[in-house]
Amino acid sequence: MRPASSIRWRLAGALAGVSLFTLVVVGLVFYFFLGGYIIDRQKALLQDQAVEVAEQVEGVRDSLPTELVRVKVITALLRADLRVLPTKAGIAVFEGSHVVVKVGSIPVKEEGLERLRARAEELGGSEPASGLLRSVTTPTGKKVDVLLAAAPIKLANGKHGLAVVLLTTADAFAGRAGVFRALLISGAIAIALAVLVGWGLGAWMTRPLRRLSSAARGMARGSYEESLTGSYPGEVQELADSMEIMRLEVQSSEESLRGFVASAAHELRTPLTSIQGFSEALLDGTAATEEQRSRSAAAIYRESTRLQRLVEALLTLSRYDSHEFEPTMSPVAVDALVGEEVDRLIQAGLAEPGRITVQVDSDAHVVSDGDMLRRVVANLLRNAVQYGGDDPVSVRIWKEGRELKLEVANGGAALTAEETARLFSRFYRGRAGRQQDGLGLGLALVREICGVLGGRVELVEGGPLTRFRMTLPLNPAGAK
Repeated sequence: MRPASSIRWRLAGALAGVSLFTLVVVGLVFYFFLGGYIIDRQKALLQDQAVEVAEQVEGVRDSLPTELVRVKVITALLRADLRVLPTKAGIAVFEGSHVVVKVGSIPVKEEGLERLRARAEELGGSEPASGLLRSVTTPTGKKVDVLLAAAPIKLANGKHGLAVVLLTTADAFAGRAGVFRALLISGAIAIALAVLVGWGLGAWMTRPLRRLSSAARGMARGSYEESLTGSYPGEVQELADSMEIMRLEVQSSEESLRGFVASAAHELRTPLTSIQGFSEALLDGTAATEEQRSRSAAAIYRESTRLQRLVEALLTLSRYDSHEFEPTMSPVAVDALVGEEVDRLIQAGLAEPGRITVQVDSDAHVVSDGDMLRRVVANLLRNAVQYGGDDPVSVRIWKEGRELKLEVANGGAALTAEETARLFSRFYRGRAGRQQDGLGLGLALVREICGVLGGRVELVEGGPLTRFRMTLPLNPAGAK
């Protein structure tokens, strides 16, 4: 995988992108709104200074005796005033239509001074004001816009004067470049920090993911030994917990499958060996008498029936897994069905008469699939007889609310904690099960069938007996 595709790079890129987007937005805001703010501030500053200049000129012209001295003093005062104004600002004092004094930068040709005075007279002829003079021709021939502020001057000789302070808009905006420069520098630092933070966060986030990825590759190779338990950040903990559950389930399934292969090989080899031996006896004439031939044929039938039962169990489980089984619901007398299966066990020689007792506490009718329910009862009874030793087996049937319950209890050896946890797992065979025929599918089939019928089966813990309880709805409208 390319580094640019990793979470680390994507997170760093995302944070850098957010920082860059924020920088652009802030820059645009500054560009559109800061310009107007700067113009307003400069106008206010120029107007205040125009008022100050007007007051100084009025005092000087009224107190000094000669015009030359007055001009020199006013020029000196105005040059001092320039220090508080922006760079390249200028001041002009008009007496009537005549320019008395000019200091600083006056970006207007001589022939344009009359236009400047007219605009100043229009703005500040009666009281201080500020405004804009557009398209002024500078001495170099360049067209510029000029900010100007004007304040009226009342002279002792009765003449009307104007104090004008002016500054080109380009010079007024010169301070904005510094703001943008600071913004760009701070933005670059923010983007660099975002990349570093994103890189660090990506490393912190991807470290546990790499561990999970390594474990997943190990499981893909068939290794399930590496545990995924531990402390992970946020949602990664949920992923790790889910993968750990999956690992344990797959490991258990692998072990069950290996056990199934071994059990299947053993269970199939025994009847196949018997069938092959008795078939050869029939073919080569070893079974010479009628009694021997009959015994051989009976053995072949018995072993082929055993094979058929194993194959049917596998096929049935496969059909349940693929959801191909649709129950056919009809009223079923559960007590009668249990009695029939008890008789079959007795007739097959698997249980002695009287060993299995049936207790019916109420009406035992339920709406269900009779064939599927029969398989459940047969498996529970066969399981109780096979693993219950010589102890009696009891069956109890009763209703509880809108449910029918059937409980099969048997004695025998107590179950271990591992056996209790894995009783309903496919192909699992406990200590006693390894001494009996079968593939460990009986209780797994019982659980699957109960689920299809809309019910459940469970092991009732507590007490000296092993008790399996099946629960079915009386009218399973939601059964699948």
